[in-house]
Amino acid sequence: MNLTNEITIISEVLQINELDLSKKLQVSLETLNNWKFARKGISRANLERIYSYAYDNGIVFNIIYEQLLKEEYGINNEIVLFHGAKKPFSMPIDFLKNSKLTNDFGIGFYLGETFEQAANYISVLDQDIVYCFCLNLEGLKTYKFNVNTEWMIAIAYFRGRLNDYKNHQLVRELIDKISQYDVIIAPLADNRMFDIIAEFVGGEITDEQCQHALAATNLGFQYVLKSEKTLKNISLLQEMFVCKKEKAHCIDNKITLTNNGAQKVKIARIQYKNKGQYIEEILK
Repeated sequence: MNLTNEITIISEVLQINELDLSKKLQVSLETLNNWKFARKGISRANLERIYSYAYDNGIVFNIIYEQLLKEEYGINNEIVLFHGAKKPFSMPIDFLKNSKLTNDFGIGFYLGETFEQAANYISVLDQDIVYCFCLNLEGLKTYKFNVNTEWMIAIAYFRGRLNDYKNHQLVRELIDKISQYDVIIAPLADNRMFDIIAEFVGGEITDEQCQHALAATNLGFQYVLKSEKTLKNISLLQEMFVCKKEKAHCIDNKITLTNNGAQKVKIARIQYKNKGQYIEEILK
């Protein structure tokens, strides 16, 4: 990683020279200059040292970079997206290596629309890099799902929970339609959201109950690259290091959102009880 900007920004924001900064970081000035001018590689532990120091002093690089990159690249048909990986990632993008059949929409490359989505994903993993990309949508066929019955059925199918209905005409037509698009844009579904979808598929709640319960736990949208064509339209902009304290902040936010969402889900189930259709009525 190139730390030229980070070291310069820390010095200027905190109004200290680089000798003082090297002392704060407990390294020599020569080492700091090697990092700054990319003369030598930097270890994960030293990245943690720099980013933690900045974070402790109110400099949240990743949020700043997200804003700047979206201003620079988020124009015309371009969109800035983020990817958090379970294991170290390297270009070029490999669909099979970076996904599995039981992901939300099967094999593909999955990206979130915000840094926070990707950071939340890796916050409980032994990974500390979020990858920022620019995707040019020009010439690509996109399909956007909303929180509705169609989306719930698609998620349930790809996650292997719709076996009783997988050959139903409505399901087959939906899956065939999805296969015709280069990019799928859809609400992000975490495990707790999938548990709610599983209740719908299991006939425990109606589609309307499920939709309102899922809307209450909104996590934003994900972009799924499904075709080889998309790989010509995407470029890696930046690797964003997430220090331990920033990851801890993400975990705290997730806990708060989970608790608030759980209350909203309970209310939605009561409010919309017996409204809408059960799965067997939709796929009869």
